[in-house]
Parts: sequence; structure tokens; C-alpha cells
Amino acid sequence: MRRLRVKCWNLCHRLQMCRHCSWSYKKCPECIGILTPDELRKNKIDAILSGVISYIRNVIMDGSQQLPYRRLKQLDMTGLHDTGITCNLKLIRLWVRSIRQAQIYSSGLQSQSSPQVAAASSVTFPAEASVTLRVDLILCPPSADMLKELLQENTNSPLHLKCRDFYMTFMSFRDMLRFLPILDPLELRRVDISHCFMTFEYIVCLMSHFTTFQNFQSFRLALNINKVLYLEPLLNTHAELLAAELRKFRWLKEIGLPRVCLSDQVKNLLGSLQYPLESLHLSSCSLTKKDLTYLARSHHSTHLIKLDLTDNDIIVQQLDIFLELLKSASKSLKWLNVAMCRIKDNDFYATLPYLYSCSRLSHLGLSDNPLSSKSIFIFLESSHHKLPNLKLMSLPVFLDCCQNLPQSLPRLLGSYMNVEMTSKVITKMKQILISRGDFTLEFATRFNFDLSDYFDL
Repeated sequence: MRRLRVKCWNLCHRLQMCRHCSWSYKKCPECIGILTPDELRKNKIDAILSGVISYIRNVIMDGSQQLPYRRLKQLDMTGLHDTGITCNLKLIRLWVRSIRQAQIYSSGLQSQSSPQVAAASSVTFPAEASVTLRVDLILCPPSADMLKELLQENTNSPLHLKCRDFYMTFMSFRDMLRFLPILDPLELRRVDISHCFMTFEYIVCLMSHFTTFQNFQSFRLALNINKVLYLEPLLNTHAELLAAELRKFRWLKEIGLPRVCLSDQVKNLLGSLQYPLESLHLSSCSLTKKDLTYLARSHHSTHLIKLDLTDNDIIVQQLDIFLELLKSASKSLKWLNVAMCRIKDNDFYATLPYLYSCSRLSHLGLSDNPLSSKSIFIFLESSHHKLPNLKLMSLPVFLDCCQNLPQSLPRLLGSYMNVEMTSKVITKMKQILISRGDFTLEFATRFNFDLSDYFDL
């Protein structure tokens, strides 16, 4: 469920400050409204913004001497970025229109339209009544010019746009540098360039510009995903340069390095970080036993909340050290993804006691592992009592539901799956959950499972 957080106003009835305005919006039940995916339509978001613009207009019309006692301070519309590029463009156009509308009221550019607005044109919009619009932004070539213009106009509007999480998709290094100076250094929390084609040199240079962001907590990158480069191990010198940049970020909590070949380099990269990380995205990183050993025995392991080890051979000749990592992270771990890690039934049975010790675990990803349905039934027998917080689980392609399998198991089993047999097994699993009164655990696809955000755990 995507969330629309609205601070200091009542979403359903009126734009007024909550009486608990000193509370954080995450704590105050009267300062937050939750929109279901069905409600996240342009007309409803448009209606909310229209209400904000009406509020701004009324403040200008009434003058600074009659500011409402309960006044709008912040509209938090973060969390809408994953609805697709087309929807993102519509949202950016909506932000542009709203900010320009607020500028028109503030500057009196519509003074000729009516006597009332003409009277308001001589009124300066009171700074204490300005409204902050918090959003997540996706920067892509179709929206680049519009977004740059929007951010540059931002300071002249009573409706101030603040970017919390900044996602860059298929952007060049030069274009990225154009945007960093116009982002709010106190507001930016995450930069994600994992869908950009970047060389190592560009990444290091880009990171040197992030030191101005004082609340910078999450960084996700990927080197050029050309197949040849993807298979090349990260050099010692590159790891040391990257580590030197990472050390500059005191509040860093999350690092994502998907598709970066880190064989034997994890310690060099993360070992000198003074503060522990809470989220690590290391999918398709060719991790070795040396890397897993460092993770299991580092100061990061006891603080890990989210750990993604997708598409790493963490089981073959490394099961013991993987179990040590689980044991070390058991008190903090909430989200674990070990999809495509070649976990077989015997390996899974050995892992069960360590999984059950992760009592805070809420998300477990097992997609594309060669497991039988029997293993999952065994897991579910005790999960209700030993993992009371488990609410989302991605299932493997069950071996006993596959047909015409080759003698040497392929890495991906989806093409061998019998859909009807798999559907019957999943239905039976759901019936077991219902019979014991477990209505919280849901089964997800690999793609839905990957949508979970560390900051929402």
C-alpha cells in the first residue's frame, strides 16, 4: 500500500493544523491519511493540491494579519515514484502547475481578473505561512528540462518543492551534475543511479558532490551493466577510492551495489565505515566466502535490517558462513532476499533454525531456488509461532511442480513450471494459513517482493 502523508492538516475535512502539531507525522494518527492504490489517481491527487492552492489563495486574500490559527505547513506526497515513468511525468506536470498557480497568487499576476485578486496583489505572502510540498522525483530524459525549470522556480513560490528521494534513470553524468546544486541539501535522503550507465570514475566524481547533503542516508549505484564489465571484478584501487567517498557520509544507512562484481572486495569497500549500515543490496555481486565472512563478523551484521543477496552462490561451499551471518543479524533482520541462490532442500532444512531465530523477520524472498513444496510446508508449520512478524514471502518454483527438467538444474526454472500444479500447491498453503487463523502472511512474486523499501520496514 502506498502512503500519502499529510502533515499538519486534516485530509478528509479541512486544511487545518492538527492540535498535535508538535508531533511527528509518523506518530500522530490525526496527521496522516493513507490512500489505497485505487485512490492514487490523478483526479484525487489533483483535488488535494487544489485544496492547498485554495488555502494559499485565502491566506493572500485575508492578509498576514488574519492567518488561520491552525495553518497548513507541509504536504507530504512521497512514495508515489514507483507508479511508472508515464505517471511520474503526469505528477511532475501537476507539481509544475501547482507551484506556478501559487506564484501567480503570490505575485498578483492575475490582478486584472477580479477586484478581489487585485487587492491581494499588494499583499506579500507571509513566510511563516508558506507550504512545503515533499515529493520523490524520478529524473529521466523526457522530464529533465521540465524538472530543472520547476526546481529553479521553487524559491519564488509560497509552495516550496522539497525532494526527499531522487531517482535518476538513463541520465548522463553531465545532466546529473546540473541537478545536484538545485536540490535542498537539508531534505535529500536518497540518491539512486542504479538505472544509469556509469563508469567508475564518474561515480566517484558524482559522490564527491553528495557531501553537501546533510541528511544523506541511502545511495544505490550500478556500474555500466555491459555484460563484459559486469563480470570484471572491482579493482583494489577502485574499492579504496569508493570507500574513501563513502566514509564522508556520517549518516549513511543504506548502500545498494547491484550487478557490481565485488569478489573479495566487500571488506575493502565497507570495512573502514565508522558507522554501521542497516541495509545492504548486494544482488549479482559474485560474493565469495571471504566477503560473507567479513559481513558475518563485521560491525554491520548486528545492525542489518534489510539484506539482499539475490543471485549469489552463498550456499555452495559457503553454507556455514551464511548461517553465521544469519545468526549475527538475527536480532535486527526484518527483510531477507536469497532468491536465485541455488538453495536446495537439504540446505534449507539446515537453515531453518537460523531463520526461525530472526524473530523480527517480516519479508523473506526464496524465488527461483530449486526447492520442493514439502520444504515450504515444513517451514510454514512453525513460522506462525517462531516468526510472528512474517507478512510477505516470495515462493520458489517448486521442483515437484516442474516438468521435463534437465539433469543439470538450470539457474532459472520458470520455463519448466506447471502452472496448474503450482496453483494447487499455493492454494493448499493459503488454506493452511486460514485454518490456523494466520491472515497476515501473503505470498508474492519476485517483482512485488522487491518493491519493499528499507525506510518503511
